[in-house]
Amino acid sequence: MGLRRRFADARRAVARGGVFPDGLFEQGSPANTRLTLGLGIVLGALCLIAGRYMILEFPAGIDFEIPLRAASRWVSGGEPYPPSAMLVKGGPDLPFLYPPYVLPFLAPIAGLPRDFVTGLWLILCAAAAVWTCRRLSIPWLVVPCIMAWPPFSEALVTGNVQILSFAAFVALLYEPADGRVRYRTFAPSRDALNGVLAAAVGVLKVAQMLPVLYLLRRRRRAALIGAAALAALTIALLPLTGVSVYGDWLSQLRRAADPSWTIGGVALGRSIGLPDVALVACGIALALSVRGRDAVAWLGIAMLVATPSVHGYTFLFLIPGLLTIRRDFSFVIAAMYLGNYHTETWWIGWLLVVCCLVAANRWPWFRAAVPETRNPPPGGTPAPSRRRSPEPAGQSSARYNLLDLATVPSIQARSSQRKRSAGES
Repeated sequence: MGLRRRFADARRAVARGGVFPDGLFEQGSPANTRLTLGLGIVLGALCLIAGRYMILEFPAGIDFEIPLRAASRWVSGGEPYPPSAMLVKGGPDLPFLYPPYVLPFLAPIAGLPRDFVTGLWLILCAAAAVWTCRRLSIPWLVVPCIMAWPPFSEALVTGNVQILSFAAFVALLYEPADGRVRYRTFAPSRDALNGVLAAAVGVLKVAQMLPVLYLLRRRRRAALIGAAALAALTIALLPLTGVSVYGDWLSQLRRAADPSWTIGGVALGRSIGLPDVALVACGIALALSVRGRDAVAWLGIAMLVATPSVHGYTFLFLIPGLLTIRRDFSFVIAAMYLGNYHTETWWIGWLLVVCCLVAANRWPWFRAAVPETRNPPPGGTPAPSRRRSPEPAGQSSARYNLLDLATVPSIQARSSQRKRSAGES
């Protein structure tokens, strides 16, 4: 009984915040602001240190050299998708997995000096990363730290096209407004642009076509334009690529899906023992069903679930979730991605973001205290239901204390209602 009483006293003290500085977990309070700032500074410094190790760990432009060599083989009459490539354990002779319609675009530059072409590509990737950060209203001072965060820095060093795919993802779903980020409105006049952007996210990594399905629920015409543009590109290039090469590509993808191929990444299915098709189905269902203010964050979660070949840079799609939850939590979770291929830690970080997004529907203090600007209505989420009153536009001055559930407005309302009911009875 004594131990149980002491535990109850400690729990009440924690709930009152008595064991922490006043307001430490209350978003917007001076103590929480200092805590968040301190966590951000530490995380930024660690990212800059980790960026140096990324440069030493990965050969510069290696993920751009792989498709260039495939294009060179194709131009010379060889196989761009040789089965023997699956036996390679590393280096630029790893298997080429992009769709065949990429080859005619790579062929003209495959014969140019490699250092020149690779240098230009890496500059393009860096420019796209800077643009993405600014599109998300990340301050200039913080941009170098964000670019040094391992999911960013791995793609920047290796020249992986994921940088451009994520830039298209951000261009489709976000826009800056008054120095802060907000969801884009899917206006009918922009259907062609939105459809092309949605298709561009997965044009090279077909497992990342979920934004087209996400758009299908909101602007069907835009989604159909994106799918038609991709189909037109494929058909237009068939005289150059031929049809048989698509069979070779699909065979290579089946070989790459073999769990014994360890270079294939750290997909969730391989971590928990589920087949890729089950995870792809879950990702598709999630992309088609997500609604509400956190829909874009859930789309990023779905992208990670549905991608059969997940690498460090694929976790760029976790950024929408990190921007949605409270900053002190997001900084701690982002620190879990420091280092190189800590598979279990990475998926634990993903799971923590999922838990925060789920819990935020019940306890608002899991969400960032200052939401995105909501005027005009966001295109990343559907319009509020008529059955519910719409959320007010603009900034919210509410402060939520992690350790005191009594400060949550919805709980206060229910508590007052119960008291009134008890008084009337």
